Amino acid sequence: MRKLSSIFAFLLVLTVFLAACGGNEQEEQQSTTEDVDQESMEVLEIYTTIFPLEDFANKIGGEFVNVTNLVPVGADAHTFEPTAREMISVAEADAFIYNGAGLEGFVDALVETVDGESIAIVTASEGIDLLDYDHDHNHDEHAHEEEHDHDHNHDEHAHEEEHDHDHNHDEHAHDHDEDPHVWLDPILSITLAENIKNVLIELMPEQEDFFSANFEEVKTELEVIDQEFQAMVDAAEKDTFLVSHAGYGYWEDRYDIVQIGISGISPTNEPSQRQIQDIIELADQYGLEYVMFEQNIPTKIAEVVKGEVGAEALYLHNLEALVQEDVENGEDYFSLMRKNIKALETALQ
Repeated sequence: MRKLSSIFAFLLVLTVFLAACGGNEQEEQQSTTEDVDQESMEVLEIYTTIFPLEDFANKIGGEFVNVTNLVPVGADAHTFEPTAREMISVAEADAFIYNGAGLEGFVDALVETVDGESIAIVTASEGIDLLDYDHDHNHDEHAHEEEHDHDHNHDEHAHEEEHDHDHNHDEHAHDHDEDPHVWLDPILSITLAENIKNVLIELMPEQEDFFSANFEEVKTELEVIDQEFQAMVDAAEKDTFLVSHAGYGYWEDRYDIVQIGISGISPTNEPSQRQIQDIIELADQYGLEYVMFEQNIPTKIAEVVKGEVGAEALYLHNLEALVQEDVENGEDYFSLMRKNIKALETALQ
């Protein structure tokens, strides 16, 4: 009887063991199948030039895109030049999405290189009414009428801005007939995102509902950013800020605030000694207590102005490119824009 009980116990253990093995084998087969599905899932290879386009493409495309930003972390799209190997990589991709409006000096050569390849070329700013190159400073002329003595300040401010833009426009008219920094306007950024959505649908029509739903989420959040920005401006005491380069014309146009750019619309448009002195005088006149530095713009001249004015440093993020700290912090378009709103809130108090 004891022998029979031992046999039953052995069979019971064996049954449990076999069942466990069978279960593990089934799990391994399921896991293998999932891995195969992941590997076989079609993914679009997308190249972008500036961070907002990279971020929107990732948010809209989700797991169906692999996005590479051609301009590396910390670089400047105005001056970046891709290598021959990078151009070949772009030619083999599904889409190349760039801002346009004269921002990326290398684009014409790249597009010519990939001509004839089966790649979608997308100008993300298509459909946006771009501001003229000198719009941002023409706007200054009426912004201070109520806050300052109009006749005195208007004449001097207009002189400074005309001098600044005659100099910079003559030197760089071939680069910037229009202001390319459209992504800084959250409402205009909806068009950037929509152009990205459209090319993804064109390339992968079976995922139209997925891409469209993700785009709507991006659009809604951009509208919220716009509301938060406007609320900050409405509560501000000042309407003028001093910044390292004049890349914020779209904020002037949307929110009726005024930038005094130390460098021109491109960071390579360095001011003359006379222009630096004019900027210092303007900062004193308008009681500006902060100089706003940017994450990827040289600081040497801005540091001079800061010292002469006796100002404190604040930081704006132009969102054109991330720096390593942004990558480590997991920043995206929305988090960086909210930091900008907070910094401007301080500068305009």
